[in-house]
Amino acid sequence: MIKKIIAFSFFFYTLISVSQNDSIYNRLDEVIINSTKKLQKYSAGQKIINLSDSVITRNLGSFTDLIRYNSSIYLKEYGKGGTSSVSFRGTSASNTAVVWNGININSVNNGQTGFNSLTVNLFDAIDIRSGGGSIEYGSGAIGGTIHLNDVLKYNDTFKINNEFIFSGGSYSTFNSIYKSKISDNNYTVSLGVSHNFSDNDFKLFNTEFNNTNGNYENYGINLGFGYRFKNNSELKFFSTSYLGERHFSGTLPNPSSANEKYKDTNYRNMLIYGFSSQNINHEIKVAYLTQKYQYFSNKLSDNFNFGKSRRFIGGYSVDLKLPQINATVSSFSEYESTFGSTDMIQEKNRRQFSQYFIYNQNIKKLISFNIKLRKDFNSDYNVPFVYSVGFKIRPFSKFYIRVNGSKNYRVPTYNDLFWPGQGNLDLLPETSLQGEVGIGYKNKKLSIDIGGYYINTEDKIVWTPSGDPNQPGVWVPINLSKTNNKGVEASLNYNFYYKKYKVVTSINYNYTLAKNTRTDKFLTFVPKHLLNSNLTISYKKASLFFQSLFNGKVYTTEENSEDFNVPSFFLLNTGGEYKVFQKLNKSLTLGFKINNLLGKKYVVLPRRPMPERNFNININYKF
Repeated sequence: MIKKIIAFSFFFYTLISVSQNDSIYNRLDEVIINSTKKLQKYSAGQKIINLSDSVITRNLGSFTDLIRYNSSIYLKEYGKGGTSSVSFRGTSASNTAVVWNGININSVNNGQTGFNSLTVNLFDAIDIRSGGGSIEYGSGAIGGTIHLNDVLKYNDTFKINNEFIFSGGSYSTFNSIYKSKISDNNYTVSLGVSHNFSDNDFKLFNTEFNNTNGNYENYGINLGFGYRFKNNSELKFFSTSYLGERHFSGTLPNPSSANEKYKDTNYRNMLIYGFSSQNINHEIKVAYLTQKYQYFSNKLSDNFNFGKSRRFIGGYSVDLKLPQINATVSSFSEYESTFGSTDMIQEKNRRQFSQYFIYNQNIKKLISFNIKLRKDFNSDYNVPFVYSVGFKIRPFSKFYIRVNGSKNYRVPTYNDLFWPGQGNLDLLPETSLQGEVGIGYKNKKLSIDIGGYYINTEDKIVWTPSGDPNQPGVWVPINLSKTNNKGVEASLNYNFYYKKYKVVTSINYNYTLAKNTRTDKFLTFVPKHLLNSNLTISYKKASLFFQSLFNGKVYTTEENSEDFNVPSFFLLNTGGEYKVFQKLNKSLTLGFKINNLLGKKYVVLPRRPMPERNFNININYKF
């Protein structure tokens, strides 16, 4: 009964706070970085969520938790700290593009990104864009895009900023991050280093077992460099490295039998040269990315399976400003050559040339719209034209209406086609049409956005154990004739002052119906209801925050069997921060967080218990 009262009180307070009428209002200056501005410029009609520094710092444990508690995206996690994949608006993980400094970094082999292989606080800006209008980052981004950006900032005088973050908590979990930025008027250098470690040996509820094979450790390095020449040109270099090792925990009823290990390394390097004149901007970029993994079925053995890939990317873009009509015409040309292989798949080379155009215009601050056209020339498939159109209309100063629609196209991955004994060379590419209509209101204190979307996909690629009658029980990829995803997505953000207290609250909700139209069954791993909320109360140097998550029931079989579904669950986290001092360019903040405050017993995947109540503390020192 007490748990229900706590849960109800939190949601009631969160919802009722949006109606408070404060008499004193003061707001910190909003900082919008250039990468976010560029994203917003080409996102007319689409919804964007910008994750702030404070939000990122409160979710240092994993990138999965950062997205899970601060967006309407569903994440499927194979045990705490294990493999984690995304479902955006009910689409597959390969339908969400993860974009690093403007480059889609999804795996060549499986077409997706593991979210627990990303270090949260190494990135300076994290933005989430909903819908299929992100065709500039690949035509297959049907659900949306997640943007990870390193920010290069210049200063009029020489300046050095450093930040050190340390977090430690339950199950011998430790996270440490160091970031440094050095800059003056001509050059800037950015460096970030991270180390994360956990025994991850939490108690498996209602059993005598611990999560004995769930430990993980990883290292990450981000480097950025920028130099401004006197002729209005700039040279930029970005590099990131990741080295990780994780052990795959077992499932009930015999988790102690788990003995698997997984190692992966990622290296990404990109060089950009840009030149600007009064109305024309040119940019040339070259990039080289590698990925490699090793899978050990027996962690004590030296035998392993492996996969690796290499990607070469070259691109040229030009922006032409038309100030007379407040418009921009942009052209992007990109060539990519990709090599992928595993120990069971001979190296394949896929080449692609992409050309796309964007027309963007604002009309008297009342209407903004963009039109995007893209054509890919792929060495394996004949890819049709794809397009996106978006409008944002402001009939009143604070209100807006947004509309967007797109056609998307995704080719099968290497694993889909070539995996020995399971790949399907007869797979057809996915084709999707989608549309969205939304309304919103935004002022300095309150922002509300509500939208309805519809996605119609033909030949959707799914892996299923019943796809090949000659191999019953073996997971193989097949095409579903047609799927429909429809739903409502809503978000609310509100901040106000009550006497000397500052209150900030946010709510994200997603209602999704995703079905196979042939069978009229729900798609697997798509919750119908997904709701999260955040509440922060600050007073002078101290603050207290709450996070909540309601995850609706999830079907895990194509037949929608009730015997194998994942029940709905509600989680509540809480924490606090105290600024010990802040003098000139120095500050020290101490914080704590209690995860799963109510001690809920829950699973995200069948037979894989997640941790009950646990905690961590953190130190953030800037100098």
